[in-house]
Amino acid sequence: MSYTTLHSLAVWLKNMILKRLKEATSSRHAALESRLPLLDADMSRARYLQFLKLFWGYYEPLEAQLQTLPYWPAINFDYAGRHKTPRLLQDLRALGETPESIQSFARCQQLPTLASKGELLGCLYVIEGATLGGQIITRHLNSNLGLTPLTGGAFFDGYGAQTGDQWKAFCAMLKANAGESAHHDDILASANQTFETLDQWLFPSYPTPKGGTP
Repeated sequence: MSYTTLHSLAVWLKNMILKRLKEATSSRHAALESRLPLLDADMSRARYLQFLKLFWGYYEPLEAQLQTLPYWPAINFDYAGRHKTPRLLQDLRALGETPESIQSFARCQQLPTLASKGELLGCLYVIEGATLGGQIITRHLNSNLGLTPLTGGAFFDGYGAQTGDQWKAFCAMLKANAGESAHHDDILASANQTFETLDQWLFPSYPTPKGGTP
């Protein structure tokens, strides 16, 4: 295969990654979104707090894992200002939790596998993409529960007015790193696994006891 052909293929792969990700994850994304009660008109503060605890239990160990990965220089992406755990801590404290109670929350043990650059990119696609939907949730939290980013809604507010620009910057980085087909396979698989592990953590399915439903 000639250099020109290889270059054209790389360009095509870079331009296609977002479309392929959206198509590959659409069913898992929609399934998870449909189960979340965050936009329900009758969602209470207690129910909201319950889900904040669960999100903290997923993001805290996930972001601890992200910090240990060796792929950041290779993808040329600074995640330092994008950490979600500090915003969750801010919300939990605003809603009455103490540092001691927060540390006692359960943490997810079944996290996505992040053993390659592509798998890191796929995971980031999910958690960065979630900031876009968070803007809708933020408005709902304010109108239904009276919550603002300062009083318990910081996590879903994401980057505030900069959310759109931050997403564009992430997409540019993703496309720049998606020029090999092997990376595409890892990216797509990891994005789906991230949705799957988050769904299982938020909505665990318990095995039916022998003899049927209790």
